[in-house]
Amino acid sequence: MAPPIPLVVIDGGGTGSRLRAIAGDGGVLAEASAGPSNLTYGVEAAWRSVAGGLADLSDRTGLSIEGTRLWCGFAGGRSPQRQAEFRAANPVAASDIAIVTDGFAALVGAHGGRPGIVLAVGTGVAAYALSARGAVASSSAWGYKIGDEGSGGWLGNRAVALLARHLDGRHPGNSALFDTLRGEVGSDFNAIQAWLAQADATRFASLAPRVIEAAEAGDAVARDLLETAGAELSCAVRAVDSGQPLAVLGGLAGIMTPYLAADLQARVVPARGTALDGLRIMAARDWRSEESLAAEVGP
Repeated sequence: MAPPIPLVVIDGGGTGSRLRAIAGDGGVLAEASAGPSNLTYGVEAAWRSVAGGLADLSDRTGLSIEGTRLWCGFAGGRSPQRQAEFRAANPVAASDIAIVTDGFAALVGAHGGRPGIVLAVGTGVAAYALSARGAVASSSAWGYKIGDEGSGGWLGNRAVALLARHLDGRHPGNSALFDTLRGEVGSDFNAIQAWLAQADATRFASLAPRVIEAAEAGDAVARDLLETAGAELSCAVRAVDSGQPLAVLGGLAGIMTPYLAADLQARVVPARGTALDGLRIMAARDWRSEESLAAEVGP
């Protein structure tokens, strides 16, 4: 039987997952993509995506999945109960599974394990900060049902809500965004209710490109949505602000950075690495939680 892949790091979000096989010396052996692995959607669904990505890595490297170590940064990964359920399932017989949130993994990667702030904006949103004294703070990341303001899921949710207001006369006036959304979610009550019955954060986030396209074409409704999103994202950063440099990551980073408050934009620096890089750092130093990193960085 082939020896195991020494380490696999996994960045799992609501839209998709990225996996990287790491050699014993820290070098990259192979990378793979897979479906969503947001633990909020269920451990079974997350494992389906992860197992598929691991099988791909095994094919690419010629090494075994069984016995590998997994360092995972999952959306919805903060819950101890979900972490325990994911570890207990372990259909690939991994030898060790460490789990943190994807936002925290992004913080470590963006600043190489040193103090800094990260704003991760994709399907969801999270702001994380590590102060010079080793204190970790976070804001947002509550999920699209009650939060994640400024994220792709939130943009889609708000766009559909505005369409509903427009259709029943509470939002008068025309909008190219509304015209586009009618083709996506429906033009009447029954059609939209049917669409909503199957909607989660990922499905709402699939509408974010429509909002961005409409704003770029000059649509006032879409532009207002992006400006409101920028204000919400700025609020999330200020809630954890430790005065450190700010890295903006995620699928909507390039779109949303110009909508941040001007003083925050002035502090934006290029990320030194991704969440996958952060997970590799964490595995090398045996950091398994926010507390383990804070204890090492702090005085």
